[in-house]
Amino acid sequence: MLTNLFKGILIGLITGMPLGPIGALCLKNTLTFGRRYGLISGLGSAFTDSIYAYLAVMGFMLIERFIVLHEEYLRILGGLILICSGAYPFVHKKQNSVLNKNIEEINEKNTSAYHHLLFRAFTSTFLISLANPTTIFAFIVIFTGLHLSNLKISPMNKPFLILGVFTGSMIWWFVLVFTAGKFTTKLKMKNKSLINRILNSVIILGGVVIFLSAFNHFSLRKLTLLNSKLLKLFFNIKSRIPFYKYK
Repeated sequence: MLTNLFKGILIGLITGMPLGPIGALCLKNTLTFGRRYGLISGLGSAFTDSIYAYLAVMGFMLIERFIVLHEEYLRILGGLILICSGAYPFVHKKQNSVLNKNIEEINEKNTSAYHHLLFRAFTSTFLISLANPTTIFAFIVIFTGLHLSNLKISPMNKPFLILGVFTGSMIWWFVLVFTAGKFTTKLKMKNKSLINRILNSVIILGGVVIFLSAFNHFSLRKLTLLNSKLLKLFFNIKSRIPFYKYK
C-alpha cells in the first residue's frame, strides 16, 4: 500500500509540474487575490490529475480511444477557456482594479461573492486541465513504464496510488503558491499590475497555441482519412481486375 502511495506521489510530482498557462493562471490568482485563491486554483488542476490517474488505472484502451477521437474538441475548449481567462482583466480593467482593492472586504463581508471567486478559481484550472488531452497520455506512458497496469494492481492499492498522484500534484502547488505569496507582500501595486499583465499575456498566448493546434490535428486527421480512403479505393479496383483476381 505504502509503495503504491509513494509511486503515486512520484507520478504526481512528474505530471503536476506547474508549467505553462495553468501555472501562470495559478500564479496570477495568487498575486491578485492571495494564497487561498492560488491554492484553490492548484486544487482544480490536482483534482483533474487524480481523475486522469483513476481512468488510466481502470482501463487504458477505452479512455485512450475516447480522447483520440475527441482530442481536437478538447483542445478548442481548453484554448478558449485560457483565452477568456487571460483576456478578461484587459477587457474589464476598472472592474478588475476595484475587485483587487476590495478583495479583503469581499472575503469578510460578502460571502456569496467570496465563494463565487473561489468556485471560479477552481473551475477555470479544472476545466483547462481536463481539456488537455496530453495529460492522459502522460499518465498512460508513466503507468506503463512503472508496470502499473490494471491487471497488476489490486483493488485495495488503487486508491492509494490515486491519492499519491493527488498529493504529489498538490505539493507543487503548495510550493508555488507559498513562494509567490512571500513576494506578493513585498511587491508594490504597480509591480503587481505589471506582473499580472505579463501573466495574462502568457495565458492568452498559451490559449491561442492550444486552440490553433486543434486545427492542425484536424488537417492531419483529414489527410490520414483521405489516405485510408484512397487505399480502400485502390484495393477495390485491384480486386476487380481479372489479372489480380485469378492470379
